[in-house]
Amino acid sequence: MRPSPPSCPARPDSARASSPEGVLHFAERWLPASEGFVYDLVVNLDRPRTVVARNPLENTDRFPLDGVRSLTSLVSPVPAAVRQKAITLSLLAIARCSGSGIVHVHHGYGIDSVLGLVRRTGMPLVVSFHGDDLTGHLEEHPGAYKRAIPLVDTVVVPSRYLAARALEVGFEGSRVQVVPTGVDTRYFEPTPLPGGDPVVLFVGRFVEKKGLDVLAAAWPLVSAELPDARLQVLGFGPLEHVARSIPGKVEVHLAPTRDQVREAIRRARVVVSPSRTAPGDSVESLLVVNLEAQASGRPVVTTRHGGIPEFVVEGETALVVPEADHAALARALLRVLVDEQLARRLASNGPGWVRTFDVRVAADRVGAVYEELLALRAPGREAPATGAPGTGAPGTGAPATPSRSPQQVNEGPMKALRAERSRRRTAARRDLRSSST
Repeated sequence: MRPSPPSCPARPDSARASSPEGVLHFAERWLPASEGFVYDLVVNLDRPRTVVARNPLENTDRFPLDGVRSLTSLVSPVPAAVRQKAITLSLLAIARCSGSGIVHVHHGYGIDSVLGLVRRTGMPLVVSFHGDDLTGHLEEHPGAYKRAIPLVDTVVVPSRYLAARALEVGFEGSRVQVVPTGVDTRYFEPTPLPGGDPVVLFVGRFVEKKGLDVLAAAWPLVSAELPDARLQVLGFGPLEHVARSIPGKVEVHLAPTRDQVREAIRRARVVVSPSRTAPGDSVESLLVVNLEAQASGRPVVTTRHGGIPEFVVEGETALVVPEADHAALARALLRVLVDEQLARRLASNGPGWVRTFDVRVAADRVGAVYEELLALRAPGREAPATGAPGTGAPGTGAPATPSRSPQQVNEGPMKALRAERSRRRTAARRDLRSSST
């Protein structure tokens, strides 16, 4: 069976003639319930968009978005030997129909699917890594990004921790940009700390790196000191039995909606996130619930793990303890629950701190990345001064250099960047002549 691309709806001649400046967002899955942060970014970007998933669409009621399409029906009937060619032809047609000038892959897992499109069109390629795709995934699949590295124009990561991982993998530091995952601070607004019996809240997937086992060991110590304290556990996943095994006054709520998460945060006295390194080097890069809690004016008790410390202010918005230390976790929870002055100070400092990480700020920074890449692609068009954050402190606007630490800066002249892009595209075209994809 010969793969055939999808048909292209009729478009006005003016639309066909205009330079393509839309974004083709690609993901293996659109969209797991735990990835609302991807949805929030995409809907807040001020640029025409088309969203394509390799697999069947998921949670469309939770994440409503017009024009999302899956490639499954187009490529599944195609023999495996030519399936990648079918994906490439489909993406070529979709990019042409939608006027897309940039490809943005969300999560590294799906990047190989778009390489044929990028080789054939020279479209700038942006990839957002979020954590496991640069940690645990590479433990299982070393060299997974070897083919992609020469073709990636910009790597977007949410933390300096993950930027360092991107450099280790082989991405050039000048292409690595830190754009912290945004939180909607208009939705998660501060409210007064509640009275009554204290509620401790956990929100997250029931997987090893979330540290549910650590919380299960810590909670009896908290209950022994504060018998009226209640623990609410919101989430889903394979370790549900661990959540349900926690003794004491514990409520487990499965697959919460966004509204339910916000209401649970408002009822909580403190939000706990006991993340730890899991087998296979699965690590947290940021932890969105910590941002949501701080935006809502809630103290956070969390761990010194992965990129988490970059997104709390230790002693000012959160108490931070060593990972996998249940006794330290229990002591920190008790401090917040018993010390009214401490709880109020942590709560009051959170909203101001988190404003820096508003999703609209994140969208503007990613938009600046797009603008710069399109300017480099269009001869005679002046490239803007980059507003995208680099791998120093979030929001600094500085990319990391390939031979230095991710905190260091290399602005790099636009002329040199254009020459480098030309060199890489020429090499990619040579590869294309010998490639079957």
